[in-house]
Amino acid sequence: KFSDKIEVVTPINLVEKTKEILLNTPGIDQVLEALQFDNINSLDNIKQTVGDIVIVKLKDKTFVVRAKRTGSHQFNSHEIERVVGGYLLAKSQAKRVDLHNPDITVRLELINNQLNIITKHYKGLGGFPIGSGGDILSLMSGGFDSTVASYLTIKRGLKTHYIFFNLGGKAHEIGVKQVALYLWSKFASSHRVKFITIDFDEVVAQIFKDTPPSYMGIMLKRLMLQAAQEISNELEIDALLTGESVAQVSSQTLRNLALIDSATTKLVIRPLATTNKN
Repeated sequence: KFSDKIEVVTPINLVEKTKEILLNTPGIDQVLEALQFDNINSLDNIKQTVGDIVIVKLKDKTFVVRAKRTGSHQFNSHEIERVVGGYLLAKSQAKRVDLHNPDITVRLELINNQLNIITKHYKGLGGFPIGSGGDILSLMSGGFDSTVASYLTIKRGLKTHYIFFNLGGKAHEIGVKQVALYLWSKFASSHRVKFITIDFDEVVAQIFKDTPPSYMGIMLKRLMLQAAQEISNELEIDALLTGESVAQVSSQTLRNLALIDSATTKLVIRPLATTNKN
């Protein structure tokens, strides 16, 4: 019913669990925790309701009241701030009102006859809702870089699928699946995604047989991109994702990255390209 927010009403005992889910949901910029009171229709109602909640927190503190108002009332937001602030100052043991650097900011929202007292403010993930930016296929190694890159695309609203090229046996595959499952469970479980494993043992054996040592790393990555392109075409996915960072290892110089990319016609996204490992 609002153009700029979604209101979530929950029992007190579910506040923490609800908050955790909201703060790990891409597309949410901020979460405000509030107490909600209905049938509030006068300045006297407002100041007394706010006083019951806030007065005990103001002892020896400076404070300011900030109010927003929506609907038809015989008073405006500034009058709410002035009346409530005066009442709190008179009834509490607060030091004083401080308009610029208060210890406590009392935030109020009056929507018609409903009063919200904002008790806590949290910064969300930001970005966009999952799926709003399309689908991407992440070349997932299970290491730190590809995991962070996948988190960043999830946060940006991209539905992130995973492809894993198995070079190290079943245990390695299980480990990578566990990492992908953690990412999906925490940040993206609203959408079903795919995890594709490709056995690359024979490919690596052929590279060792046919390729000079100095080109093996580049050849391996070119073949991975070619295979990922085939899978992404089948799944109708427009872009590939890697965790590569420029100059981090020898295969990630600009020239070598260009050689690797020339193996595919797909867009390759590298969100960590200019970041330091730490």
